[in-house]
Amino acid sequence: ARNPATTTAAQSPTRPTPPRPPTPRTKLTTVPRLAVERIAFERDRMALLVRVPEGVDACLGPRGAARLLAARPSLAFHTCLNDEDAPFAEVLARTSLPHALEHLVIDLQAANPACASDATFVGTTEWLSKRDGLARVTVNFTDDLIALGALKDALALLEGTVE
Repeated sequence: ARNPATTTAAQSPTRPTPPRPPTPRTKLTTVPRLAVERIAFERDRMALLVRVPEGVDACLGPRGAARLLAARPSLAFHTCLNDEDAPFAEVLARTSLPHALEHLVIDLQAANPACASDATFVGTTEWLSKRDGLARVTVNFTDDLIALGALKDALALLEGTVE
């Protein structure tokens, strides 16, 4: 027979365990001045609905661009079709936050060893409503989970670089 004296305190009805406070959840889809409102996975690309509450003119600024290039030097070598017909490194400080997000997601996927070495990543950024600061960012992928991880890491990087 079992000795009743060996029961644990957790089983005692006289000493209830205090309720644990709820664990705070980190919201991974928002950073200062940039919010990913929707993520949709299409056949071979990830489409993001991104809002910039401060408007279309919000950008990294020179210090933010320098910190981002220090963290991801390969961004300097990205091909970029833009209104200025300039390399991405030259426009990074004044480019829109959704456009910076696009390039970061591409860069992080390309650097992932699990992606095929011959994979080419491309993306687009278009303003759906400049008045509301709403943009659509699309980036192709070879693996949807790697793309989602790249998005998470890109948002974290932007959080540390946005001025």
